[in-house]
Amino acid sequence: MKLSTKCRYGVRAMVEIAKNFRNGPVKRKDISIVQDISSSYLENILITLKGSKLIRPTRGAKGGFVLETEPSQITLYRMVMALEGSIAPVECLDNAAVCRKSPQCAVRKAWKKLYDAQTTTLKSITLQDLLDMENEKDELAYSI
Repeated sequence: MKLSTKCRYGVRAMVEIAKNFRNGPVKRKDISIVQDISSSYLENILITLKGSKLIRPTRGAKGGFVLETEPSQITLYRMVMALEGSIAPVECLDNAAVCRKSPQCAVRKAWKKLYDAQTTTLKSITLQDLLDMENEKDELAYSI
C-alpha cells in the first residue's frame, strides 16, 4: 500500500489538531506552518476530514479546528479510509464482480491476507498512540 500525499498530510494535520485537544481550536494557518503543508492544499484536506466527521470547525477570532472525539477513539484506519477511500491492494477485494476468477483465485486470497494485515494494524493504532509516539521521539531527542 502506498499512501497518497493527501493521506500523509491529513494524518499529520490530525496529529496537530490532537495536540491541542484540551486547549481549543487550531487554526489552519498554524497547522500549515508547523506541518509545512500548503494552506490551500490543507484546506481541501480539512474539508475531507470534516466531511468524515473526524474534525469540526469553530468560528470566531479564536476559531479553528477541533477533533470530534477524543484522540484515543480515532483510529489510523478511520483517518486513512476518510482520506484514501479503499486500501485494498487490488480492485477485486472491494468488488469481486470485476473479475470472473475472483471466487477461485489463489492470488486474490493472498491479496486478501495482505489487506487483512493492513487493516488490523491500522485499526490497532489510535491518534493518541501517534501523539505518544511523537512524545517518545521528543524525549529521545533531549536525552543526555
